[in-house]
Amino acid sequence: MRPPLVQHSCQQTLSRRSLSLRLFPHIMFLWLLAEPFAPNLAADEPPVDFARQILPILSDNCFQCHGPDVNEGRKADLRLDDESDVKRDRDGHHVVLPGNPEQSELWLRIKSTDDDLRMPPPELGRTLQPRQVDIIRQWIQQGAKWGRHWALERIERPAMTPAEAGQHPVDALVNRVLQQEGVRPGKRASRSTLLRRASLDLIGLPASEQVKAEFMNESDHAVAWPRLIDQLLASSHFGERMAWDWLEAARYADSNGYQGDNDRTMWPWRDWVVRAFNEDLPYDKFTIWQLAGDLLPNATDDQILATGFNRNYMINGEGGRIAEENRVDYVMDMTETMGTVWLGLTLNCCRCHDHKFDPLQQREYFQLTAFFNQTPVDGAGGNAQTPPVLAVPSSQQQAELKSAEA
Repeated sequence: MRPPLVQHSCQQTLSRRSLSLRLFPHIMFLWLLAEPFAPNLAADEPPVDFARQILPILSDNCFQCHGPDVNEGRKADLRLDDESDVKRDRDGHHVVLPGNPEQSELWLRIKSTDDDLRMPPPELGRTLQPRQVDIIRQWIQQGAKWGRHWALERIERPAMTPAEAGQHPVDALVNRVLQQEGVRPGKRASRSTLLRRASLDLIGLPASEQVKAEFMNESDHAVAWPRLIDQLLASSHFGERMAWDWLEAARYADSNGYQGDNDRTMWPWRDWVVRAFNEDLPYDKFTIWQLAGDLLPNATDDQILATGFNRNYMINGEGGRIAEENRVDYVMDMTETMGTVWLGLTLNCCRCHDHKFDPLQQREYFQLTAFFNQTPVDGAGGNAQTPPVLAVPSSQQQAELKSAEA
């Protein structure tokens, strides 16, 4: 794969509308907003989620001695990241006996006040909070259901309870967390506040005077609200607003970084991202084009331009650095960004060792780098326009070029 560094010939116009990608950043925002909150563990609470509530506790406090890396000197022949090892019979003893915390050494050890028995050992300087201990107790009591890393689990639509019937699903889910945390919801927002929030969220700007007047003057909210949302989604600014989050995840910049920090021409790829949202490019194409658009049969200019995603890495043109070292750094950057953005996994750690938390081995990391390990770019000379370089003429310029050639 040889991703081009995009080079402009003119500003390309933005188009109008996006459907497939429009909700993705907002769904992720709501998920991330809710994720840090762990429920108070009453009897009527939903089951404890292993990946989001138990695994982080074990990883932070236990994996140093009982984790996946045998080179760390695993203690007691115990892997707390392996369900079969955690639940197997050990001559009548169990690290975790599903349904029975009092027969589970894991819970007995973490709640012990005896320094000779307590886990983690006092000398490690790690202590579980009472709430964390109680979460583990309830998890065992509920059957110690295991789970995979959250990024590998299928996304399921949460079921609404009878008490939540009639509520908007998002309101219902947010209210669940508020109730669990003992927080009362705020007062219902005024129409002007809703207008401001929706506008800033969807287009990053205040609504136009015309849109504002139509929304505020319509007496029927059931008519005014969906019309407002449609107007905002139809705005060319919608794609610009949606692109913010993607550009940050893709490590977009208009300069090289490092000590020289020379300018680079990457904004045509940025404009491609904006168009992708506004033109409703399906998410599968949004993915394939950016990672390997140049490898598609009879690849179009847009598909090749999309692979500018892979040229967003920092470029170091320091004269004394080994060119191959630069190139490998770029390959690792592309691999790790792909893992973060599309897999929801932090590949960085397993560059040097098997991952301590995410389900990745060092060997798998370098298998992934093989997809990107064909770039000829080595950063030599500090030139931001290092080939391969892509010309990006407008449709009018393309027509003029063909006419001139003819």
